[in-house]
This record gives sequence, C-alpha cells and structure tokens, in this order.
Amino acid sequence: MPQLADLDLLLSVGSHGSVGKAAQAHSLSQPAASIRISAMERRLGIQLLERSPAGSKLTEDGEILAKYARNVIEAARELLEFGSGARSGETKRLRVAGSPAISEHLLPEWLNRSRFSFGEVRVEVQSGGVDALRGMIQTGLADLAFIDGWCEAGDRGQRHDRNDLVTRNICDDELAVVVGSDHPWATRSTPLTVAELAGAPLVVRERGSGLREFTDELLDAAHAPQSHVELPFNAAIKQAVATSRRVTVLNVSTVRAELAEGRLHLVAVDQDMPAKPIYAAWSERRGLPGYAAELVEVAAAKGSPVPVVGAGQRSRKAGSRSRLRPQQSPAIDVHEAIA
Repeated sequence: MPQLADLDLLLSVGSHGSVGKAAQAHSLSQPAASIRISAMERRLGIQLLERSPAGSKLTEDGEILAKYARNVIEAARELLEFGSGARSGETKRLRVAGSPAISEHLLPEWLNRSRFSFGEVRVEVQSGGVDALRGMIQTGLADLAFIDGWCEAGDRGQRHDRNDLVTRNICDDELAVVVGSDHPWATRSTPLTVAELAGAPLVVRERGSGLREFTDELLDAAHAPQSHVELPFNAAIKQAVATSRRVTVLNVSTVRAELAEGRLHLVAVDQDMPAKPIYAAWSERRGLPGYAAELVEVAAAKGSPVPVVGAGQRSRKAGSRSRLRPQQSPAIDVHEAIA
C-alpha cells in the first residue's frame, strides 16, 4: 500500500510536470523524490511517469492512480480536520489561494467586505503561480483560488475543465503607464504615443512573466530603442519609478495606494490598454463551501479595480482614448487563461 506522502508527491509531479519542482514543493531533494516514485512503481508493478529531459508526466496508469490518490488524500485531510475541530470546537475554516498580486492588493479588500472579518470563520491565505494554484485546488490544499490570466474573456457561462476545475470570471485588471510625481509626464495633458513610451527609460518585469510579455509586444511594435532596468517584483518597480524619472507599465490594482498618496501618476495613452482577467477556480468534485461561495460573490460584486487618486490628481488625462474596460461577468476556461 503506497504511503499518503508518496501519493501526494505523485500528484505534485502531475501538477508541476517535473520531479524536481515537485520535490522542491515537498522540501525534498530531487534524487530522494525520484527514489520514492520508483519504489512506488516497483511496489505496484506499474509505470507511473514518462520521464524525459523536458520533464515528467503521468502515464495512463499514473493518471488512474492519481484520481484515486486525490480521493484518499482528501478523505484523510477531512478526517484530520474533523479531529482537530472536535478538540478545539472550531469547525469553520476557509483556505484561499491567490496569485501574488491578487493576494496582496485585492483579496484583503474582498475579505473585509465579507463577514469573515467578524471572526465567524478562520481564513488561511496562500500565494503562488498559476500551476501551483491549480495544484492546490486539485489536491485539496485550497478550497478556492483567485488566478489572473492573460486572455480575452469569452461570452460564456461558468466553465468546467478536464482536470476537475470550475472557473468563473470575476473582473478585469487593466494595465496602465505609470510615472513618479517628479516626472514631466505626471502633468502631461495629451495622450502618450507608444513610440514615446518605447523611447523612454523603462523599468520592466523579468522575462517570462505575463506582464513582461505584453510590454515587449507593445513596445516592439514601435521599433524604437529601449533602455530598461529589469526587476523581479512589482514593489521594487514601484519604488524605482517613484524615486526616478523612469517609466513602467503595471496593473491598476497594484498601484492604487501609491496613486492615492500622490507618489505615482497614471499617464494616458493614445490606444486602449488591455485588461488582465481575474477568475475564481475551485474543485467541481468537492464544490464550494458556503463561505467560499460568499467570497466569490463579494469579489464579483466589487468589480474591476479602478484608480484611487489623490487630491488634484486625475486618473485619466483629458482627450485620452485609453479607458478602463467594463466588468465582464462570464467565466473563462482555465486552459485559455494561462495560454
């Protein structure tokens, strides 16, 4: 009989597509994780993984075992939670996960607008990338995840995908050009052209991030020389822009506090800026606990993030054709969201 820890490790390999990444998630070395998977294969007499230099994926037998493993691990967690709740008298718990920007800038406000702030339920928040969040839902580590994805939301209702995920569109988070208060563009009255933006000294995210991919695509079209500083975190980018005359492109949700304080300013652009959809995801098999369903409704009712500007500062300059997109209510497919 495989151990629960080994089954959980197998599920992580399926979610991450890599024994090394799964090992890291379980605080194991890659050789140790490989030995445990190989031992489980020998014990069961089946091959669980297809291994290649590009990574590892579950075989057909591995997928079947993973299906049973999810049920076993979830049942074990529910048993442990029941025992813990019976001892402490605390039975209401909500495990929420979110992308880093959502967890930091949006989720606290959504929680404050719900009844969770009155102590009726214990809320545990985790953060991670898209693949990690999907894995948390599939393995039962989270009841609900809020994920941001780079795609256009379609005119469709709630969607179910082949990996037991249900997704619902919550809102859109528009991208915006941002400068510090000392930058000449902070008081500019005419829309900025993409060519002007491409020729400015920029602060950008690291290669491989969705924000960087959009920024590169936008600026490459201008065929202008680009001078930039590359930073891995939004907080570092905001600090660099606020204390210099550099320019950046960020999501509106991540700069609302700085706009309200007057440390950062939005600059209008002569074209529409795209919006990044934010959606909720949960397990179709386990469904949504009542508190989680309430949080989804609170988030959807709040709508798309809009700038909170300080006194004397306008969120959009006169004559701008760039605008915030209206909230879209349909849900989107998780696979399209991460394409």
